[in-house]
Amino acid sequence: MDVVILGKGKSGKAAQNLLSQAGFNTFVYDDKEKTPIPSNPAFVVKSPGIPGTHHIIDRFKEKGIEIIGEVELGGKFLKGKVVCITGTNGKSTTTAFIYHALSKLHKGKVFIGGNYGIPVCKFAQETDKNSISVIEISSFQIEDLKDFRCNISTILNITPDHLNRYKTFDAYVKTKLKLIKHTKGKVIINKDDEQLKGREYSKFLTFSMKEAGDIFFTGKEVVISNEKIPANTFPISGYHNIQNIMASILICKEMGFSPGKFIKSIQDFKGLEHRLEIVRVINGVTFINDSKSTNVDSLEKALLSFEKVILIAGGKDKSIDFSPLKPLIKKRVKKLITIGETAEALKSVFEKVTEAKICSSLKEAVVKAYENATEDDIVLFSPGCSSFDMFKNFEERGKIFKLIVEELK
Repeated sequence: MDVVILGKGKSGKAAQNLLSQAGFNTFVYDDKEKTPIPSNPAFVVKSPGIPGTHHIIDRFKEKGIEIIGEVELGGKFLKGKVVCITGTNGKSTTTAFIYHALSKLHKGKVFIGGNYGIPVCKFAQETDKNSISVIEISSFQIEDLKDFRCNISTILNITPDHLNRYKTFDAYVKTKLKLIKHTKGKVIINKDDEQLKGREYSKFLTFSMKEAGDIFFTGKEVVISNEKIPANTFPISGYHNIQNIMASILICKEMGFSPGKFIKSIQDFKGLEHRLEIVRVINGVTFINDSKSTNVDSLEKALLSFEKVILIAGGKDKSIDFSPLKPLIKKRVKKLITIGETAEALKSVFEKVTEAKICSSLKEAVVKAYENATEDDIVLFSPGCSSFDMFKNFEERGKIFKLIVEELK
């Protein structure tokens, strides 16, 4: 039986391996190579980076051939319980928190994957009835869900992103909310989020930084039921990480593990590479790698974490409005250095509230930032844009930033 796989990246390769082991004849298509493929396959597997409007997808749809995503395919082979985490920001850290905790607390096998960097198809056949799969799931992956179901999920937040793929912000919101119908049990949501607050649904559990919820923050401690957990016992700091930890606590509680056990299990958690990662301190100047910042909201969270900032930002244009950040940029950023496709646009938006300069490369930007920095300054690399104009992905972008910083004298 023939199956066509669209995309030769990690997802495509994992789907091909799984289907080949299952006895299917697989044909992988990539735009750059234009490989010959069957015209009437049994079904088509689409990698998440390929939009549903792609011409080759239209061709298969006209013939009535089923098109599924890589997560949907992997889900058909998953056994045991499945946890899904989505949100515009924080989903990787929350996924890591939950996986880190469950790896210690759960007696069976625990897997991590999805948008986290490990395709579901890569580990699906290793799962068993006692395993737990912790899956970070993006809007691109949610788009393609059909029969896939998880046991519990969380929607951390929904703010403007990927508007170069979605015609409207409302279309993006609807895609994120689609995860609700693919969840068999509870859905944990952010009660403070503009797109989520006020929604009534029997499946919801809520977390909040501002008001009472199933779990909430008082300013010093997290409260769940009658239990109080001081924020100074959390392994990493930051406003956004309190939200991430609250969502993680609720998920682990639903999985049968107490908040106290969860907090104890993550005490050795060190945070994620490329997310507010301290790279080096040189002559009192601290260099922070936040390459995972790919939208306005993640850039805002980074800026809220520091003062006296020299900010390096910019990347691929995703049609996002950065102007809401003007007050924060004015208050926290001493100098803005812009790079990439959005360099001119970012300079134009912010040059009236802070000094702004365009650089032609990341290396030039880092050198210029260091030249302008004084003791106690923060050189923050938080692009607020995706990486694809200059780099293969945000990981490569972050690694190159760190190499440049390490070479500074």
